[in-house]
Amino acid sequence: MKFLLSIIGVLLWAGVVDAKGVLFDGTDAQTDQLMQAAEESIEANRKGVLSVTMVDSTGAVINASAHLELLAHSFDFGTSLYGFHKLALDNPAREPALKGIEAVFNTLTVCNYWSQVHWGLDRELSWTHPDNGYQIADELEKRTRHHALLFGFPRWLHEYETEEAAWGAIENRMRQVGERYGDRIRELDVINEFINYQYWDKNPHAQYLKTTHYPDMAKPENGARALRMARKYFPKTKLVVLESNLWSVSNPVFQEIYEYHKELIRLKAPYDYIGYQAHYFSMRGMRFEEGTPDFGPRTFMMDAISRGLDQIASLGKPIVITEFNGPTRSNKNKDPNQPGISAEALAAWESNFYTLIFSKPYMVGLSRWFTIDSLGGRGMDAGIVTEAGQLKPNYYALKKLIKEDWHTQVRAEPSNGEVSFEGFYGTYRLRVDGFEDVVLDFQKGSPARTVRLRTK
Repeated sequence: MKFLLSIIGVLLWAGVVDAKGVLFDGTDAQTDQLMQAAEESIEANRKGVLSVTMVDSTGAVINASAHLELLAHSFDFGTSLYGFHKLALDNPAREPALKGIEAVFNTLTVCNYWSQVHWGLDRELSWTHPDNGYQIADELEKRTRHHALLFGFPRWLHEYETEEAAWGAIENRMRQVGERYGDRIRELDVINEFINYQYWDKNPHAQYLKTTHYPDMAKPENGARALRMARKYFPKTKLVVLESNLWSVSNPVFQEIYEYHKELIRLKAPYDYIGYQAHYFSMRGMRFEEGTPDFGPRTFMMDAISRGLDQIASLGKPIVITEFNGPTRSNKNKDPNQPGISAEALAAWESNFYTLIFSKPYMVGLSRWFTIDSLGGRGMDAGIVTEAGQLKPNYYALKKLIKEDWHTQVRAEPSNGEVSFEGFYGTYRLRVDGFEDVVLDFQKGSPARTVRLRTK
């Protein structure tokens, strides 16, 4: 509850909600204990006692006053660049979106769909879209994740007459991506949405794939084979198996996803992270406050979300949320009166969601799918920037969380050259008068550093 009041405070400060406003934020009396525990878990698991010992070029300790500031959390707070290559330079949302990314997020999802790279068997590959993504990431000095190796299928797969021939095309795709981007891919979505594809009869990609000899990746043995193949071309990369659908303990598709990962693990498939597309769209015309007809009235409440995540985390692998949007209307829903929530409520709901996710020790990252409303899919209200270029209340709420509430900045006097402080794990800038700035990385397993400073 204390956390909710802080969010309402920032919204009041921004002039976007009045003091009597009642917001649907995914919490209520039943979640009070959960959200209090989440705040305590963040303090216990995302922070530690960090220390740096400063020496000069001769190895003598430096006892000058030091200033350390967190530049980027070790946890990935990300957003997607999907669709940015289509934006004209004078698009009103482009510059606000890039400035918003620069101010808040540390990770960018670079999209590389097979069909957009390889237009035909006899045609040269075109890497325009992913190259554009990496260029933006480099300009903004952000780390990246890569989406998606086996997705966005080219319309020539039907030309392969056997499943083994299709496996050859899959391996060739992996080789080409590996040769192009190699070591810079630190995290890679390998298998994407194959459990859900079984049920998407109206999805044109799914319809097409079923007409080919493409191996059924919903079979764990095929998933394991693809992951072993990917490991050969990406030996140092964190490999992700990624699925969609609501991760509710009441959802039979989620239980199928759970069993799929359980079998991949039994088969010793070489992957690192379980990936989740946390898309929260309205279902069958019900208001978000009312939940869903299939999964119950608490579908969009933090306790129900927490139960689903905790179930799959029981398998023992870290989890990464690779695509996220809070409760939003869908542009695929033709009902002009489909339910949504206000921009202010969305800001409060997302803030609670970020708090819940950041509190889970097994979570390694949370990346949005929409930076600009509607850009990248069906999330009409899902961005942090409107299509007209306005920064939204959820942008300001997340900026407060990540850059103020979950931020570390200290000035300290060293003892025998050592500065010790409590801070969030991540990348820091160290400044000492008379010496060049240094960037340091503090991780949970290595919270102490010794650094040799160079005089200016």
